[in-house]
Amino acid sequence: MKWKSIKQLQPEQFKRRVGVARNTFDTMVSEYKRLLPASTHKIPGKKRGPKGLLRKEDELLMLLMYYREYRTFYHIAGDYALSETQCWRIITKAEKLLIKSGLFHLPGKKKLV
Repeated sequence: MKWKSIKQLQPEQFKRRVGVARNTFDTMVSEYKRLLPASTHKIPGKKRGPKGLLRKEDELLMLLMYYREYRTFYHIAGDYALSETQCWRIITKAEKLLIKSGLFHLPGKKKLV
């Protein structure tokens, strides 16, 4: 599932498909974009390597697919035409940044029980 195909879904269908409500997803995207590190290159705009092909929304959808559907990195990477390693890097980066935000972090086991 890619962002292009699900962005026009109704709110009930969106939550059923993705696992979170649209406003929660929008909050996740805004926090993810806010916490992404700025470029540390000496000359702004001069980066090495190709630009990323995925939108930030697609990166978060990969994370939610991994958690909700228990899909492997291999299968998620196949859907987005990436390598398994690149898929792992994207998902771990996204989860670290969302945990860092503090809005999507669950309390420990002792507090939940």
